[in-house]
Amino acid sequence: MMTRLAAGSVTRDSVSGLVHPDAPMPLAPGAGGVGRLAECQTGHSPPGPSYDPRRGLNGRQDGTKHLVPPDRIPEWIPGVQTLDSSYQDWSGITLKGYDYDRQSAAIPPMRDYMIVGYGGSPTSMHRTAGRAREEGEVGPGRVSLLTRAEQSTWAWRDPIQVRHIYLGHEEIETAAQGVFDRDPLSIEISDCVSTEDPLIVNCFDILGAELKCGEFGQRLMVDAVRSLLAVHLLRHYARIQLPDEQNAGLTAVQRNRIVDLINSRLDENISLDELARIAGTSPFQFSRRFKVDFGIAPYRYVIRARVAKAQEMLRRRKVPHKVIAFECGFSDQSHFCRTFRRITGVSPSEYQSKA
Repeated sequence: MMTRLAAGSVTRDSVSGLVHPDAPMPLAPGAGGVGRLAECQTGHSPPGPSYDPRRGLNGRQDGTKHLVPPDRIPEWIPGVQTLDSSYQDWSGITLKGYDYDRQSAAIPPMRDYMIVGYGGSPTSMHRTAGRAREEGEVGPGRVSLLTRAEQSTWAWRDPIQVRHIYLGHEEIETAAQGVFDRDPLSIEISDCVSTEDPLIVNCFDILGAELKCGEFGQRLMVDAVRSLLAVHLLRHYARIQLPDEQNAGLTAVQRNRIVDLINSRLDENISLDELARIAGTSPFQFSRRFKVDFGIAPYRYVIRARVAKAQEMLRRRKVPHKVIAFECGFSDQSHFCRTFRRITGVSPSEYQSKA
């Protein structure tokens, strides 16, 4: 799956540090990002002072794209941490909280999407994008969105209290595959300076309560919020390009499920209806999509998988052919021998003698 969210960054001068009360808000030039549909604009911004795009985060001059995980964000945005779910057994989503003084922060390319919720008094938030500059009021009930793998400079004039939700890119991909029943060609999600989004605010409250109380069923609640946020971002903050339905194959998740099922049950009769049910499609759609990916019909794939397993058994040990026939799902030894010769061009005995 191709996604433009992980596009390469552009080098610019870095900007950081506290803003003098009487000085104008320092906003530095930057480059590129993708805007929210309706409220958000495009733009990149410069990396933080400890980030050298030529050397990466670890000082290696290898040209590799290094993405910053949530635990390292305070290196670019200094503040007092008030919440942290890192020690919890949460998958694909992290909740953190900070108290920040007024400052201008050069955000590095992040590994995850950052959703920001605000507490305290309203204040003005600024973001640069090349020669353009965005501004919006943030405070209780408002949220900001920072996309992954992009650079941006954000500045605010007053101390702020924030909560961050970090959502993994894999969660967006998995949600897109589940929603559209195929791999999107691309997904573009924007930075958004300020928008009113009650659903995201509720997600902050739910995760905060789970982090504080930790009652039974916490993992199920957190997984539900993670899936909800992923679909919500796809619906309201993403541009999605899908492949032609006629040429669409199975998603990576569907392929893995089907292959695992077939390989684990080669000694059984697996119906087309069952395979289609596992993939979440109709038998007709499943057969067409399976052939797009594998080049053969599901029935022929199963037969070839059975022959491959039989070849492995013939190579590794002296096993009666009737036992191999049974363990590989053939109706009897005669059926096994006929099918094996048709696929490989030799009989099982001839194959075994040469192995």
